[in-house]
Amino acid sequence: MSGLAAPALDDALMAPLPQFAGDELAAMLREHFGISGSFARISGERDLNLHVACADGQDFVFKVCGNSESVEELAFQNAALTHLARTDPALPVPRVVAARDGSTIVAHESGGQRYLLRVLTYLPGEPVLGSKLSRVQRVEIGMLAARLDRALADFEHPAANRAFIWDLVHVTSLREKIAFLDTDQRKATAARVLDRFTTTVGPLLPALPRQVVHNDLNQANLLLRPQDGSVSGIIDFGDMIETIRVAEVAIASAHLLYREADPMSAMAQVVKGYARLLPLEANEIAVLPVLVQARLATRELIVSWRRQANPAATTSYRDDVSRFGWEALARCDAVSLSETAERLAEAARLGGH
Repeated sequence: MSGLAAPALDDALMAPLPQFAGDELAAMLREHFGISGSFARISGERDLNLHVACADGQDFVFKVCGNSESVEELAFQNAALTHLARTDPALPVPRVVAARDGSTIVAHESGGQRYLLRVLTYLPGEPVLGSKLSRVQRVEIGMLAARLDRALADFEHPAANRAFIWDLVHVTSLREKIAFLDTDQRKATAARVLDRFTTTVGPLLPALPRQVVHNDLNQANLLLRPQDGSVSGIIDFGDMIETIRVAEVAIASAHLLYREADPMSAMAQVVKGYARLLPLEANEIAVLPVLVQARLATRELIVSWRRQANPAATTSYRDDVSRFGWEALARCDAVSLSETAERLAEAARLGGH
């Protein structure tokens, strides 16, 4: 299974989010899951997500999916969460909640269209984006990324090996989207990153370990406890995929570079935490600097494309986050790949001892 075929245009990102009145949502949730409570909207790229607060103190996430994902893809997510609950039950990830009929995915017809409904447990906490992280927190996030990968190492599912626009293996397929960037400087930066991927990462791809990964440990999907700043939740498994294992730590590192003046130190701390629990191979360390840049570029290429092609579907994308991303990419671009790789290799050695 090579997993190297380029993906087709991801129509799921262009589909509008489901729209329902509050009373209809309440009726759907009560009918299928026997749950009642007050709703608060949670941002989502492809699903309508709602925090449900019940009178008895329980909290849930009600997820309504339209045309953006198949039953098989949602079953993949549920199966992974169930697997994690068994292999590392202390990991702070959501649990799958069964419907009244025992199923975990419910088909619901409304207005002549089918919707797929799910309920997960709700994890409290504040998104990482709103915090200035310490060295200890970055190391902790690296360790959590390793725990996820270790727990998913033997997990397999028929829907795992899919063509997906957020898969870093396929980042060069985004080259046509460079035209959607708003300045020549940003276009040149993105092109340079894709060229680096082709020359540096491309030849090593067949040798890199592969497995199912979360694939989106970004600053919105990691939650912190306000009391002590420790990680209280890892959420949103919608981008999960079988890909190169090192993508996990690359993505986590990339998103922790926002507003960081010293990207090498921030990356090194995440890598050190990861390597404490899961050793990185030499080839994985060699490609990490470019993968971090590739993730930062991927996010901005997809956001720029979606904003112009379908503005109504991009309300969850924040302008300040894009600014942070470009600033982080510029700081990474200013340091040589060899110097960054050496620093990360040292961090991995320290983490492994």
